[in-house]
Amino acid sequence: FEYLNRFVQNWHYEGIGELSPGTYFVYATLPFATVLPAVLGTADLLATVPALSRGLDEGWKLRLPRPRLWAAFGFLAASAGMLLIGVYPDVLFPLLWVSPLILMVSLQALKGERTILSPLAEGKWRRVWLLALAALVCGFFWELWNWKSMGKWVYLVPFVNRFHIFEMPLLGYAGYLPFGLECAVVADALLGAKPADVPAGFSDPATRGIRMCRLGNLLIAVGLALFFFIVPGMLVVEGLRDPAIGKGEIPALAWRLHRNLTPRYGDYARQRVADGVAGHLHLYDVPSTEWPIFGSVYYLWATENLQAAWESDPEADGPEPAVYARDTIEACVELVLDPIHHSWVKQHWGEDYMHQENVFFRSLVIAAITARENLIGDGKHLDLLRDQVDTLAQALDGSPHGVLNDYPGECYPIDVLCSIACIQRADAVLGTDHSDFVRRSVRAFDGSMLDQRGLIPYLVDPISGDRLAPSRGVGNSYALIFAHELWPERAREWMQKYEAHFWQDRALASGFREFPPEYTAWEWGFDVDAGPIMWGFSPAANAFGLPAAVINGRRDIATTLWRQVLPSCWPLPNGHLLGPQLLSNWRHAPYLGEACMLYFFSARPAPGVEVVEGGRTAGATWILLLFLFGVGVLILGSAWRTWRVRRNAGVPHARQQTMVWGCLVGVAVVLILTGHPFVAAVCTFLALWLPRRSMAEL
Repeated sequence: FEYLNRFVQNWHYEGIGELSPGTYFVYATLPFATVLPAVLGTADLLATVPALSRGLDEGWKLRLPRPRLWAAFGFLAASAGMLLIGVYPDVLFPLLWVSPLILMVSLQALKGERTILSPLAEGKWRRVWLLALAALVCGFFWELWNWKSMGKWVYLVPFVNRFHIFEMPLLGYAGYLPFGLECAVVADALLGAKPADVPAGFSDPATRGIRMCRLGNLLIAVGLALFFFIVPGMLVVEGLRDPAIGKGEIPALAWRLHRNLTPRYGDYARQRVADGVAGHLHLYDVPSTEWPIFGSVYYLWATENLQAAWESDPEADGPEPAVYARDTIEACVELVLDPIHHSWVKQHWGEDYMHQENVFFRSLVIAAITARENLIGDGKHLDLLRDQVDTLAQALDGSPHGVLNDYPGECYPIDVLCSIACIQRADAVLGTDHSDFVRRSVRAFDGSMLDQRGLIPYLVDPISGDRLAPSRGVGNSYALIFAHELWPERAREWMQKYEAHFWQDRALASGFREFPPEYTAWEWGFDVDAGPIMWGFSPAANAFGLPAAVINGRRDIATTLWRQVLPSCWPLPNGHLLGPQLLSNWRHAPYLGEACMLYFFSARPAPGVEVVEGGRTAGATWILLLFLFGVGVLILGSAWRTWRVRRNAGVPHARQQTMVWGCLVGVAVVLILTGHPFVAAVCTFLALWLPRRSMAEL
């Protein structure tokens, strides 16, 4: 009915904001799911009052000659009415409520099945009357509750839009009468047809529990198929149709993700600091030590990007990111500056860790305070920021080759490049000028400090300047995010060389390799920085490559990567990105992946960059879409077939199986609400396996 109303526009909604069709579908499913049981339950209730239907089983016998001919005529007329609603909506709008009922009943009659109207031939009007009355009673209360709601529906019905009871015109209540019968037709299709004198419900106590289990399993399977496959597929299609990436703009997905992630990340950051768990971690457990700080900085950078885009749009009427995210911004900075979260750094560098080399960590501190000042602007932590900027710049400037260690014995030039960019960004906040230092710092990325391809090596010796590891995909992508704001010409050259030596087009995918082609041992594998490497591709190289391409004007590369990265993210209806979540650390950094993708999606082209248009859709995009929709349809089909085929009688230990099923479902719900989705998934799977007819099936 909501779909048909898109043609007739007899009602619309106010106070719910702007929702895309896919988002509306998800948000509307839960409240609309109450309609069917409400009408059937009310019919059951009314059936307990004999006076309401006394004598209706001895009424006028409505018999039609040649019923199949009438059914064929009804089917054709209802079908034509459904089609013509969209052509003449102002005249044929009543068919919105009548045509679906006639269509379904006609189909049943043509198949030789008993219909909801069959008892009328015997003069039994009781069930029809109670169902129509039940829908009218429900409709009265629905309209009452809608009347003063902040989010509400409003009617614009031609010809009859007067004499309102609440928001509904008086004659409009007539639409609830056939609606009650339509609810019963759907219920009969799901639960099996009922005797003529039973409005709804089950009459056989022996099979009631088993039927409940199987109906519950059907609903669970439908929910899983919609939540994890069908709706994510719709969200991916919606994102692929968004032209933002090709235009150098921020896609709508990034704005939605930021609004959804903000409260969750704020709660996580505050709880993380309060727990104090960061003080008891293994020194080399990177996901638990680095990732919480790294993820917080990514969230702050993304919020900066979105705030800048919001301020640059004179027609922006949505919520201001810096305003609704203020508490989360504060929580992220508190986590980055929390002394307990510095425990692993102290173990590496000692008590004076804020003035030792420690490039990676100190750049994150600079980045977090700078972002906070840009977003909030109250001058807090500026003394610490000035100290870190000045001392880190002096240390880098005084080093033999312009590079320093992240950890003792580990020097990553890409982190040095990021730290130089962070220092330059901090100048705008502090009013300082490190431009001479930035110009001198290019020595760390010139001549013999580059590899044989002219790209930044992944690991070097800070004393001798010797290259210890080759240039890598994740390193090049990461460096190119910041290089343009430091040295635009070099950034353009590096981007060209990176594409020439690392980009590969395969039959099903296009993107950046993690290692150069001659490193054949790394066609497949796993690396903590790159993630799982497949056919030479790595998730990190291509995820970081997306913002690198956007910033450097390579819209052809960005578009190609976007069309593969988006379906890989697996967006869920609740605002989560399942793909990045699976690659995150569930205990210590559950939102790192989503914060990273949020930052990547919010990147915008650097000012004055030369733009290269283009892009392609790789086969992987279609395969991932086929997977999402295909698995969803398979689950729905299998669930429906199981529901329709299996009998409910003769199940051994029916009561015990029903109790076990109920316990498993209840435990799964509790586990989901308490943040244990994997264990909840196991319980749900076991519940779907019940009931069984024999021990051999268990």
